Amino acid sequence: MKVYLVTDLEGVAGVTQWDPRHQGDTPSTALKRQQFSRLLTEEVNAAARGFFNAGATEVIVNDGHGAGMTMDPELFDSRIRVFHGSERPSYCTGLDETCDACASVGTHAKAGTERGNLHHTMNRGVRDYSLNGVSVGETGLQAFLAGCYGVPYVFCAGDEWAVREMQKLVPGCVGAAVKLGISRQSALTAASQRARQIIEEGACLSMRRIDQIEPLSLESPVVFREEHEEPVFDPEDQPEGLRIIDCRTMEIEGETLREVLNVKYGHDPAWTPVWKQKA
Repeated sequence: MKVYLVTDLEGVAGVTQWDPRHQGDTPSTALKRQQFSRLLTEEVNAAARGFFNAGATEVIVNDGHGAGMTMDPELFDSRIRVFHGSERPSYCTGLDETCDACASVGTHAKAGTERGNLHHTMNRGVRDYSLNGVSVGETGLQAFLAGCYGVPYVFCAGDEWAVREMQKLVPGCVGAAVKLGISRQSALTAASQRARQIIEEGACLSMRRIDQIEPLSLESPVVFREEHEEPVFDPEDQPEGLRIIDCRTMEIEGETLREVLNVKYGHDPAWTPVWKQKA
């Protein structure tokens, strides 16, 4: 039983401010980021314990925040393996049909969520993402991608508002709310040890629901729309594969979400995972 776990930072208990690396390279920001890294890694470890205790045989983690270098490798549960670093060859590298379930830790609410702590979608300039007219955040996008492979999204740990968002999108998925967003910059947060207990228990429960949760699906063609708060596109310039609607809005259309994401991120669709290649 293989679980694919995507991480983010903004939904972690104890994190209520933006990543300190954006505030300059100072001793105080370095210490704060080290603390955030430790908090995230221990929540991932808690989820892994829950998955393994309930029968998982493999947990693959996507260090998904920023440049993919947020988790602390020295604190990893010895049973997990982690995709991290930049210049990855595909969106959600390692998520494929060999996975039995998809999950997330450190999940924040999508852009525009009232009271969602640190709510955003990819960056603070994006107003909304949608797939065939369905508004999604980052985690919703990942859940739909998992669905392309027939993989159900089963577990969400993070801000209460993110949990509600994902449970509305994926009926039956287990939520582990470790904080309640009060505003974009504040939250009512569980103590770290309690948050990890909540996550471990939720992850364990989610394993029992895998067969009860339907993978998300999209009718073809898939239309991805990205809307920004400020003008960022030139309607007179139509890059290959993109449809510029206006100065704030663009669309990408493809047969599948995988195809759309390859266009969006410039990934080679013919790329073959090195871990699947025969020696």
